[in-house]
Amino acid sequence: MDSSKLFYFHARHRLLLHHTTGIEWATELLGDFVLNSAGRTVLVRDIAAEHCKEDLSGRVPTLHDWLRAADTTLAPLVPSPDQLLPDASDSVRAFVLRPYLRTGLRSALLLTTSTFGVFLAEQLLGLAAAEELARQLQPLLTVADILSNFTFTEPWQYRPDPKELAWLRQHLNSNESNPN
Repeated sequence: MDSSKLFYFHARHRLLLHHTTGIEWATELLGDFVLNSAGRTVLVRDIAAEHCKEDLSGRVPTLHDWLRAADTTLAPLVPSPDQLLPDASDSVRAFVLRPYLRTGLRSALLLTTSTFGVFLAEQLLGLAAAEELARQLQPLLTVADILSNFTFTEPWQYRPDPKELAWLRQHLNSNESNPN
């Protein structure tokens, strides 16, 4: 979920995967279940949802929650859905359009029509699909250019969970009092 930091090392990176569509992609990439260190089978979607909650003040937002206030500023930066990838394979086209179809917001295409989208396509669909997408999207938008235009509108988008901060402070204090 934090692989998006490779593209934009700022709290805004969370817009790219910290939502229900990102959880869906995590499940597609990793499968429905993983075995944890205690030998228990755990749902990938539960792990991803917990990650969102820890980073976003207890919330698991939808992509629409992230973008509804920003659509007017971000939408002009991404291609129009009706003119997008006329020669692409069905799997690549379905991948690219999924965020738009989930939200109805043109700005949601920033996830799949940018450098980050090519990265996601490689992870989810393979190298050939990523190469196809990169060719079809010339010139390729950088996700950093797009995210630099995103403005936080909700406290959960940029404030860490107070419980997590308290835990971190307690953990740091206990390490300082018990140096090894």
